[in-house]
Amino acid sequence: MRTIRTILLGTFLLGSCSLAQAEPQVIRIATEGAFPPYNFVKPDGSLGGFDVDIANALCAEMKVQCKLVKQDWDGIIPGLMAKKYDAIVASMAITEERKQKVAFTAKYEGGYSMLFGSQQLTDSSPAALQGKVIAVQKGAIQEDFAADYYEKAGIGLRRYPDTQTAMLDLTAGRVDAVLLEVGNVYEAKKDPNLADYHGFGERFQDPKYFGTGSGIAVRKADQALLGQLNQALASILANGTYKQINDKYFPYDQYE
Repeated sequence: MRTIRTILLGTFLLGSCSLAQAEPQVIRIATEGAFPPYNFVKPDGSLGGFDVDIANALCAEMKVQCKLVKQDWDGIIPGLMAKKYDAIVASMAITEERKQKVAFTAKYEGGYSMLFGSQQLTDSSPAALQGKVIAVQKGAIQEDFAADYYEKAGIGLRRYPDTQTAMLDLTAGRVDAVLLEVGNVYEAKKDPNLADYHGFGERFQDPKYFGTGSGIAVRKADQALLGQLNQALASILANGTYKQINDKYFPYDQYE
């Protein structure tokens, strides 16, 4: 009897292990959910946007299950370090400062930043913007640049928790322009309430502030995951999946 029980128990454990092995690996991926069209919250409460579609495409390529996590920007790296999730796909610029804390994949996004304000504004130089107030997202790469380029030149600078709140203050007349990623500018042009505003002036992309493109951030210890993500990224760039996602959101090549 003991022999039969042992056999049955062994068979059960073997079956359980097989089922466990059959279940896909789950990778928890964080994004902000307040940076359209890169990431946003849809009317049904789910997360959407370019970053979300890229994350799902990478998970499909890796044959793992994506679990998306919404995380405010100012806590997004601390949340990764605290192991609340495994990776960040949130249009995060690859900068030297961030590389001290996290490991990045190869870039999956390029771009530049520019000011967005009323049609009367055309010159983005500090001399032309004396007496104006510029808005930036706190903790974003645009903040450091604007602090050095504009605030030190006497231009008013207001910091916001996300770009959506900054845009609300722009339309309310509390600020004169918002420093945005180029994709945010194209997205804003779709809003009829912003018909009197436009992107203007210089394209800002100094690597000192804006990095070398945006990458996927993981903890430095997670080198295996980093390798998986890089391999999957190379695949979606080569097989046309990236282009399909790009063309859904942008009228230009977001990778450049």
